[in-house]
Amino acid sequence: PKPPPPSKKLDDADKLDAARQDISIGNLEEAVKTYAKLVKRGKMVEEIIMDIQEALRKHPVDVGLWQTLGDAYMRADRLQDALDSYSKAEDLLR
Repeated sequence: PKPPPPSKKLDDADKLDAARQDISIGNLEEAVKTYAKLVKRGKMVEEIIMDIQEALRKHPVDVGLWQTLGDAYMRADRLQDALDSYSKAEDLLR
């Protein structure tokens, strides 16, 4: 039998790399979408937390980054950190 064609689907590490690339070129919206999908699935959460913390040093007023950081903290059972991140996102929306 013929082997199946190679999958073109990105694995989680590839997705994380793509999000990092988006951050590096300032495409925050796309990076946030990718990070959010990974967080929702509980994948690579600690790496995502570190990435977003670093991104926030350069983009401290990006609501999407703060929201996604809060989601990642929730996934990592870091409730107070999550609440702090959500509060920051809310403050930026005012």
